[in-house]
Amino acid sequence: MPDAGTLRSFLLVSCAVFLSFTIFFCLMRATLGPRFSDRIIAANIISTKIILIIAVLSLLIGEDYLVDVCLIYAVISFLSVVVLARSVIEKKEGNEE
Repeated sequence: MPDAGTLRSFLLVSCAVFLSFTIFFCLMRATLGPRFSDRIIAANIISTKIILIIAVLSLLIGEDYLVDVCLIYAVISFLSVVVLARSVIEKKEGNEE
């Protein structure tokens, strides 16, 4: 019977592989999405999954500084979604006038 460390490593690696696999479907939604809002949401989900993968790798290899990288990446991701949404709102307001 495998020990707890081996099971933990297997679980973390399988979690990272599953998240990487589901990013593919989000990429499909981002490229094939009929509306721009679908593409923004898909990009936001992709960045959230990347943050989760970095956090899982942080646990797997035992490097605590990767959690800081996750936080910085989350802030950058949030700001990019806000900027994109703001540009869409300004574009729609410009078309109405």
